[in-house]
Amino acid sequence: MFGLLTIFIGALVALQSRFNGRLATKLDNGIAAALLSNLVGITFLIVLVFGIQKERDGLTRVGAAWKRKEMKVWEFFGGLAGGFFLSIQSIAVPQVGVAIFTIATIGGQTISSLVVDKMGISPSGKKHITLARVVGASATLMAVTIAVYPQLVHSTFRFLPVALSIAVGVVVSFQQAVNGRVNAISLRPLATTMINFTTGTVVLTIALAINFLNGGRIAHLPSNPWMYLGGPLGLLFIAVSAYVVKALGVLNFILFSVTGQLIGALLLDWLAPTAKTGVSANLIYGTVLTLGSIAFSQYFERRTTSAS
Repeated sequence: MFGLLTIFIGALVALQSRFNGRLATKLDNGIAAALLSNLVGITFLIVLVFGIQKERDGLTRVGAAWKRKEMKVWEFFGGLAGGFFLSIQSIAVPQVGVAIFTIATIGGQTISSLVVDKMGISPSGKKHITLARVVGASATLMAVTIAVYPQLVHSTFRFLPVALSIAVGVVVSFQQAVNGRVNAISLRPLATTMINFTTGTVVLTIALAINFLNGGRIAHLPSNPWMYLGGPLGLLFIAVSAYVVKALGVLNFILFSVTGQLIGALLLDWLAPTAKTGVSANLIYGTVLTLGSIAFSQYFERRTTSAS
């Protein structure tokens, strides 16, 4: 169940990317689009969290744990990774293209998630680096490479943007673990998401200020309300990820999430293609290979667990 739920929210990420991409194009500023998306999401969260007693109780539990020194400062900074991701995305994609950015970030996530699970940072506890987990992570990265290969051949390699993309992938793995730790205290995913969005909004505000100082600008706000749905979709992703990561661990969460993103992209390109998109054989092959890598990883991981 947790795996299917993660695949579903992964598919929503593909839809969120479509909305945020169009908003960024209309605003002519990727960081501004990301910040606006976060502000819409946090508006929804304020209404939900402060309007529902159980969610308010979740925030209270986090505050009480902080006062008792049961939580560390860095556990509140999961949202920094989200803001960092969106900021780097707006910088790197124009320079190296979506394909290289995607491969670099997913590569950073899959490799670092093995380490995060090994260290036991997430509430799921420590998980050994086994051959099955390494093969599963490697096969997923290969599948994503196949899926984006048509765009990859037209991309330009630049060291600094690629290095930043890998780094942001590493940071995102820690974000999932940290959000899981906070949710283990709050016991309410929306309360956890509220903390995440707040810190992420701070990062994006600083990034936009730097953007303005370097000559950035914002075009007129679009009137189409659909373009502002990226924030609520991001809200769903963070809330569900904070809930399921305890059961799945960070690596499995990322594998399922990436699969969902590929499936979502496939469905979008089929049902709502744009002038630059369409269903490609590479995307189909990559999606099928990702499903196969997850099946392989889960099968051998369960065999190892049952044997021990």
